[in-house]
Amino acid sequence: MVRLVYRIAGYFGSLLLLISTYAYLYQWGMAVLEGEPRTWFQALEVVFHSMTTTGYGQDAPWETPEMTLLMMLIQVTGISYIFVAVPLFVIPWLQTILQPTPPEHVNELENHVIIVGYTDLCETLVGELEASGTPYAILEADEDRARRLHEDGLTVLHGDPATDDALDAAQLEDASAVVVDGAEHEFVRAVLAIEDHDPEATVFVLITDPSRARYFRYAGVDEVLSPKHRLGKALGDRVRDVVDSDLGDELELGEAFDVVEFLVDPDADLFGETVASSRRLEETGATILGAWIRGDFVTTLSERVRIDQNTALLVVGSESELEAVADATGTTGHRYRTAADPVVVIGAGLVGRSAYGTLERAGLETVVVDREAGDHVDVVGDATTEETLLEAGIEDAETLIVALETDDDAILTALTARALTPDLEIIVGANTAESVAALRAAGVDYVLALPNVAGRMILRRVFEQEVMTLGDRLQLRSTDAAALVGDELSSAKIRRETGCSIVALERNGGLHSAVDGMRFGADDRLVIAGTDREVGRFREAYGG
Repeated sequence: MVRLVYRIAGYFGSLLLLISTYAYLYQWGMAVLEGEPRTWFQALEVVFHSMTTTGYGQDAPWETPEMTLLMMLIQVTGISYIFVAVPLFVIPWLQTILQPTPPEHVNELENHVIIVGYTDLCETLVGELEASGTPYAILEADEDRARRLHEDGLTVLHGDPATDDALDAAQLEDASAVVVDGAEHEFVRAVLAIEDHDPEATVFVLITDPSRARYFRYAGVDEVLSPKHRLGKALGDRVRDVVDSDLGDELELGEAFDVVEFLVDPDADLFGETVASSRRLEETGATILGAWIRGDFVTTLSERVRIDQNTALLVVGSESELEAVADATGTTGHRYRTAADPVVVIGAGLVGRSAYGTLERAGLETVVVDREAGDHVDVVGDATTEETLLEAGIEDAETLIVALETDDDAILTALTARALTPDLEIIVGANTAESVAALRAAGVDYVLALPNVAGRMILRRVFEQEVMTLGDRLQLRSTDAAALVGDELSSAKIRRETGCSIVALERNGGLHSAVDGMRFGADDRLVIAGTDREVGRFREAYGG
């Protein structure tokens, strides 16, 4: 708006100067060249007539070529000014009128999340808040950016987050949490204002440079979150074992049934639905053991979280059941792999170092590759080349983790690695969600995008959601259940009471996956899946 005012002032200032100059030239020309003196006001009238192309009045035609040329110049200049005026300020002025003004107030909110600043890191967070019905308000100081967010349908307030008026408009006292997106701007003044306005406010800050974290801690925030650090840890966690199978001598994983990870194709009906809705895949007879959700493995399938390109479902079932799941998800899936080393880590930046640390704590052998020498770097070179990857021992590796600064280099590295070792498991941390599809096309098995990790990280803090820790594993167990003898089985009831999922019923050497309604016999056994704590609850409730 300010720029438009300056344009209008410059336009009319130059126009008035030009009209005055033309009036003096016309007055001089009529007196000297034509021999018919005119007053300055009469000259001004003729100039107006000519510039607006409404006519020349009583003075036309002129005898001298000099006056004719002057009048032609005046007319061309007038037409030019008219045409220049339309794009210069008429169209911007109309756009200003027609564009929706970003609001400075919102309806009454309660238990909402205030987002200060908005970058790609918060995009997933907003999507999850909307999906779960949690109210939110984005507080944005830049008017143009606030307008764009408002036009995109987001709940946004235009105001300086470092002012009391803006914080009052965002209803800070009634908010459940404040998320400060410090990826582009530090917002230290805003954090100080929030702490001063409401010392009880729960404040989380997202940063990309961990060296700046201490300033926010000094300012009194509850927690400083580093999405890049979390992305690296999630990549390392993706390699670790999450399933511990002990089915006894009668059963063996991979024969009677198998465990497979399925991504969900964007064209599948399940894509975009809540993670909890994936339970309907169990109508095939298979069992959903859990899901990888943006770097976290969870066994409780939430109604708050929606299935996206960073979601992988861990499913157990027979061959025919898993084929039915593949049809429903639109992907072939790949067999669950137990953790094995060595693991090659490409990149020794913040993400790569975090992945390396996670693998080291899990006791897995790693080989770190980077363009520059440094701590824990085993091979120095360009990972997009065959020579560097071969030097890193990729032919003997079980898994490749790519944690590079640019997604273009990650794509080239994945293409090269897949060409060298077709059976290698490749896991990539992407900087933008837009790169996920290209990385999948390059042969990557699992992609985790930084914005999705950031959104998931905040949700876990705000809603205190639980995930499996490094030491936890999902137990697959074959057990008896004396307390169930003679009862009709109900998978939903057992899951509700213990948290365990019923994978199958063992009877007379055979396996039955559709157990609901079957009466449990004294010689029967159940194959169950759950964490240590959940399996313990099952045994307390039903024996075994």
